[in-house]
Amino acid sequence: MKWSSPMILTMGIVIGLSCGLMLTPLISTEDDVKVAMWLEIVHRVCTSVGGLGTFVALIIVMRQFYLLRTQTELVQQNIVASMDAQLYARLDSFNKFIVEHYKEYALLDQSFERNASPEDWPKLHHLCDLGFTFFEEIYKHHVRYKLLDTEDWEEWQQNMVHFFSKPYVRGYWNTVVGRYARSFQTFANDLVASVVAGDESSRLGKSSCA
Repeated sequence: MKWSSPMILTMGIVIGLSCGLMLTPLISTEDDVKVAMWLEIVHRVCTSVGGLGTFVALIIVMRQFYLLRTQTELVQQNIVASMDAQLYARLDSFNKFIVEHYKEYALLDQSFERNASPEDWPKLHHLCDLGFTFFEEIYKHHVRYKLLDTEDWEEWQQNMVHFFSKPYVRGYWNTVVGRYARSFQTFANDLVASVVAGDESSRLGKSSCA
């Protein structure tokens, strides 16, 4: 086995220090015991090196914590971006269904009790169910998972108000409300109540002007 120069030098230093500690560890007098000067210097150097190593280790730990935090934020941002993509993809599918069934969608402006043709009910109910499940998913993303910021949530709320403002939608909601989560039931019922109150106030305003 070949010995490299740094290894030989290191072994020499270690052997020299060991021999020095064994031969002249202390300089004794009658009154006190003094440590040898070279040993005190070595002790201070080693202490300084140890303190510097601790400081460097602390910096490394702090850097690792910062990198971990940054990585966590990036993962969260990727999750939010993926969730947004899924929601808007589902919104596109919902809008596509509305365009393909625009005649049925127009019937949602009629009241639930006076809707004309029973043969249109399956399509109308399916259209309403798509809207309810879609908005329930958005509600859960915001309330339960905290994945929507305030601006996006306000935008989705406007879409919900527009959908629930249709008389047929409100009437059908009263018949299927029990299918959905209780928290979403409370939210949707409050939304319907606010829409109805807004319609009544608008109607009263028009009648007073007339």
